[in-house]
Amino acid sequence: MSNTLYVGNLPFKITNEELKAHFSSAGETREVTHVRDRVSGRSNGCGFIEMSNSSEVNIAIENLHGSELEGRIITVALARPT
Repeated sequence: MSNTLYVGNLPFKITNEELKAHFSSAGETREVTHVRDRVSGRSNGCGFIEMSNSSEVNIAIENLHGSELEGRIITVALARPT
């Protein structure tokens, strides 16, 4: 099982540090990737979070899917393999 989560409907002005802090309630956050437009640098409203193990992934999905982050309801799901 992958330890990477897809996160959608992110606030456009959220920082990687704020995103990491939000997911730290579920466990150790290893890496945060906030997808941004290459030219403008503006957020695309989605990102990926790598957690340290699969139990933390499950906790994050259960507790954070549908949660509010800076006024937006976020989507949290297991990332699909590429």
